[in-house]
Amino acid sequence: MSTAYEPGFAEIKAIFLAQFHPDLGPIVRLSYPEDAVELGEQKGFGDISSSRGDEHHYQHQKSGDVTVVVGDRNHACHPNEAPVEVIQLIKRPSASRPASSSKIDFNSIQVLVIPKLTLFERLITINTGRYKVMCYPIAVEGNYARNALIFNMCFVFDIDADTKCYEPVVKRVGCLLKELEINGRLLSDPEGVRPLRTMMRQLVSKLNAHGEYQIELDLKGLSQSMVSTGISIKLFPHYDNPADIHLYDVPVRKMDFEVARLKSSTNDYQARAVDEVHWDLVLDKVIHCMDNVNHVRRIARLAQIKEETVILALRHLDYYGCISLVDIFQFGNVYETSYRVVEAYRSAWMQRECHSYVTRNGKSGSITMNGLLQLYSTMRNRQTVAEWVIEQQINIEQFDVRRFVVFGVMHQLLRRVHCYPVVCGPPASKEERDNVGPEYEMELEMAEESETERSVQARLETPEASGETLDGHILEMLDGSHHMDEISVVSDRDIPTLKAMFEEYGGIEYIYR
Repeated sequence: MSTAYEPGFAEIKAIFLAQFHPDLGPIVRLSYPEDAVELGEQKGFGDISSSRGDEHHYQHQKSGDVTVVVGDRNHACHPNEAPVEVIQLIKRPSASRPASSSKIDFNSIQVLVIPKLTLFERLITINTGRYKVMCYPIAVEGNYARNALIFNMCFVFDIDADTKCYEPVVKRVGCLLKELEINGRLLSDPEGVRPLRTMMRQLVSKLNAHGEYQIELDLKGLSQSMVSTGISIKLFPHYDNPADIHLYDVPVRKMDFEVARLKSSTNDYQARAVDEVHWDLVLDKVIHCMDNVNHVRRIARLAQIKEETVILALRHLDYYGCISLVDIFQFGNVYETSYRVVEAYRSAWMQRECHSYVTRNGKSGSITMNGLLQLYSTMRNRQTVAEWVIEQQINIEQFDVRRFVVFGVMHQLLRRVHCYPVVCGPPASKEERDNVGPEYEMELEMAEESETERSVQARLETPEASGETLDGHILEMLDGSHHMDEISVVSDRDIPTLKAMFEEYGGIEYIYR
């Protein structure tokens, strides 16, 4: 039964079966479409006795259990399988061949499609001209002209296509052909051309149209033990490993979890009520405490769950794209415009999403979608959000500043400029803190006159010194590698209190980056 096709998979442009001919060397036996590969003059290879050492090395390589890494995933190979690795190879097309040609130049990649036996049964990606070729070369040892049948089923994509989801498919097709050759002589028997053509044609059409492939190959006349065999292949989306989550990160919902809960209840055999469907208890508590404002440590405390467990739950949600991680929003934060604002001008969808997200209850007033993008362009370095609101005369009755900033960070329209405190000298003595000379007072007055708004905002946010002293743990973090958000969350103190403590301590400077 066919399932709904999930869009986003790369389109297969062509597929071809390369094989090592005992006299002609590497050739293309079959291709779909039939004119997808450009073939040059085939030349005989003569004696290849020098390659028998590679065959011996190949046999030695197949012994023992092997655990290997493919990208970020571990795969335990069968004892009879060679190690599987992803090998990135780049090959330029022939100089005599036009770069705009729509065909694959086989002559330029034949030594990579049929490589040395030490590279067999490993996933290989070749970039050539406009295309990317993924293949999994196979060697079947036995009673053949050169003691082995060497072949490679190659998948062709656009050069910039994301082919991560095809890696297991290419490997599985290669292993499947190997088994069919051992048990049914599918590749070595001339009668195998017909089922091979059917298989290649439907691989391209079915995977491109539906993301899955299911067919029963007719093997009559090839094997007495196998009359037919079924093949089922399905593409699954590939997700990158989630980024590290810190205690000061704020998870923001990207989906309605209540709707997801309702859908899960309707899929539970239509027999249970919504209240009877139990999600994972940790995820349920974590999602309940996520309000797009609380950071990870606060969520852990509200849910009464260990911080490590909360991070694991959030990594699970981040892996499937259910949440996005932003920084703690405060009016004292500093942001600067990213170059991706230019892309937002070209995206009508992003403009509509931004307008509906940041306006309060649909009250947009005079704020237009282009006006929102212009506001993103006005945010600059070393200007706090509070100063920006005053400068742009933002009407907070119609405009949600927090959601405006969060949307910009999520879509990389804004970049947070963090403040890193660094100990640059010895702490100030009590006399130095109490006795301020007239020259220093004059400098303070000049600084206040030049930055009136910033100084007023700082005085409003900064409480009076509470008499707290910096402990050793905080001092260890003042090395330029920890920003104020991290120090604030770890020390359980707000940023104005920390700045007051730093000013009282003396010898601490701030780096913005």
